This record gives sequence, C-alpha cells and structure tokens, in this order.
Amino acid sequence: MESLSSTQGETFVGLDVHRKTVVATAVDPLGHPVSQVTLGPSDAELAEYLRTLPGTKHVALEACPVWEHFFDAAESTGAAVVLSNPLKTRLIAEASLKTDRVDSEALATLLRLGALPTSYAPPSAIRDLRAQIRERVFYRRKTGAVLQRIYPALLRRGIEYEDGLLQHRRKREVLRDLHLSEVDRGLDALRYLEDLCRELDRGIEEACENSPEAQLLRTIPGVGPLTATAVVAFLTPIERFSSVEKLSSYVGLCPTTRQSADSIHYGSLKRDSNGLVRWLLVEASWHRRRVPRGAVARVANRVGRRRGKQQGTIAGTHTLLKIIYAMLKRKEAFRSQAPGPSTSVRIRRRHTTTARICVRRTALELPTANSPSAS
Repeated sequence: MESLSSTQGETFVGLDVHRKTVVATAVDPLGHPVSQVTLGPSDAELAEYLRTLPGTKHVALEACPVWEHFFDAAESTGAAVVLSNPLKTRLIAEASLKTDRVDSEALATLLRLGALPTSYAPPSAIRDLRAQIRERVFYRRKTGAVLQRIYPALLRRGIEYEDGLLQHRRKREVLRDLHLSEVDRGLDALRYLEDLCRELDRGIEEACENSPEAQLLRTIPGVGPLTATAVVAFLTPIERFSSVEKLSSYVGLCPTTRQSADSIHYGSLKRDSNGLVRWLLVEASWHRRRVPRGAVARVANRVGRRRGKQQGTIAGTHTLLKIIYAMLKRKEAFRSQAPGPSTSVRIRRRHTTTARICVRRTALELPTANSPSAS
C-alpha cells in the first residue's frame, strides 16, 4: 500500500478541539509546516480555514465530547476526515511537553505517516439515535431513583403498602389520598419521567421497525426494541469487528488481564468499554429462563454452578453476544431448537467446547451498497 507521505498535492491537518478553542496544524506531504492557527469554536470559522489550504485536505481530530459538530464542519469542505482514538494516540505520540499546538502537530504527523489509530465515526443519523437511546436509559434510571425517595417516605410513617404498588401507574395514585407533600412530589416526578420515556420509546420503536438488523435481533427471546436498536446503533456495521473476541472486548465482557512470566491474573471486566450495551445485554440474558434448553441458559447454569450466579450471568451474556455476532454476520434469525434440518452456526469458545446455535433463514435482507434502499 502506498504511503500517504509519497502523495503530492495534499495537506494534512491535525485539530486539537476544545469547547472554546480549536488549534489547527497543517503540514505538507514532506512534513514541512504549512500553517498553525488558533480558531474559535465556530464551525464556519473552521470551514473557512480549511478551504484556504492548498490541495486535497486530510483532517484528523480526537474523539472528545465536542467532536461531532467539528467533524461535520470539516466534512462539509470536502476534506477526508478521520476520528482519532485518544487512548491509543497518547501511547504512540506521548510527549514530555504537552500543549495544544504540540498535540495538533502530532495528529497531523501521524496522519501524514499513516500511523494514526482511528475510531469509527458513525453518520449523523446514527449519532442522533445513540443520543436518543442514552437519553431514554438516563430517564429510566432516574425513575428508579425517584422510587427510592418515595419508599422511605412511606416507611418512616409506618405506612404499609402492597408489593409492586409503585410500579403500576393507576394503583399508586391511591397514595395521593395520604396528602403527603413529599410523596405527591415524587409521584409527579415519576409521572413526568415516564411520559418522557414513552415519547422516546416511540422514536426508538420506529427506528427498530425500519432496521432489518434490529428485526433480526428481535427474534431472540428477551431482546426488545430498545436492546435491538441499541445493538444496531452502537455495534453495526458488524464488519468493524474481525472476530467475536474483539467485539466482546469492545462491549466489555472480557476480564482485564495482567501477566508477568508464568503468573497470569484475570481481574474485573474492562471499564474502558461500551457499558450501555453491556448493561442492556445483561438484562436481556436474564430472559434465558424462557428458553431453559437454549445455549445462553446452558452456559449460564453451568458456569453459575462452578463460579457463582454473577459469573454465570456474565458467561451467559457473552454467549448471547456470540449469537448476535453470528446472526448479524450471516443475516439469519434466531431459533433455539431445530426439530428438522437447520443451518448451524459454529461459535468458537476459548476454554469450552464448540456450541451450535441453530438459526433459520429469514426473508429479511440487509440492503447492499448498490441497492436503492442503501442510499
């Protein structure tokens, strides 16, 4: 493959972006500096600067809380924009002198050499869907926090209540007859949060219905519209992951490993991972009791007997992720038991025997790059 540095007529730009400033460094294919400026947080100012640079522009910026609108502004100028992985970039280009100008110059240099570790930058529609899913999960967790404020208010006053009373919207309205301001405020907050969740659920369900991949995942017991849409939004295109082991590492279902000579220590699950998808998959794996003879239940029960219930749940979730990976790779729907001839998807395990997950072909087809629906 031809190195980027051998290509003439190009400019490589590194952007160190912040909430209030953007430091841009541009170099030519030989590494000679073209310009280095400090810009404001305006998208228009960044786009105007990039248009003044000669040749074909290649732009790199680090993933951070404000990268999205800068990424879109740079793309609008026709530049080839990539998103840098900040953790891996620091390992390669760590410097004793750390300033914004040094960081932007390091990004431009790594981009010129073709050595910049990049992250996947989803399109704008997927980013909006991800934000909607995060918002929905945030408000649902807040409802649990509100419930934990109402329960103590009742217990302090010695008020007995039916189990699950607060989970039913109509039944809990009887608590208003107590005329307790603390409880009434909690009920009002609970109603407001549930209305927000319902509004967000409608948008998520619509996105799920319009996604062939999400419809495939809905055939798995325990996977609802929220989980299916989240998997599609955060994990697809599945071709980003060359193996199910790399997908497991991204989701955070692999333990941390520390090795020195013959000593190996496996610690807790990775924290620098997608905790939202991991949490949703763990919740979905609890539905394994609906398919007690399925692969998820078998693995969870076997590991649970040896290592405990928590370890069994993680092992079952890992098996569920393997099933999802195989389904998205092969575009096949889930089937737990196959009374007749079926297609078998082999799922590799590192420390256990090979499991067979039976699936059946489905009429749902993913759009190809040349199909009208892919545009």
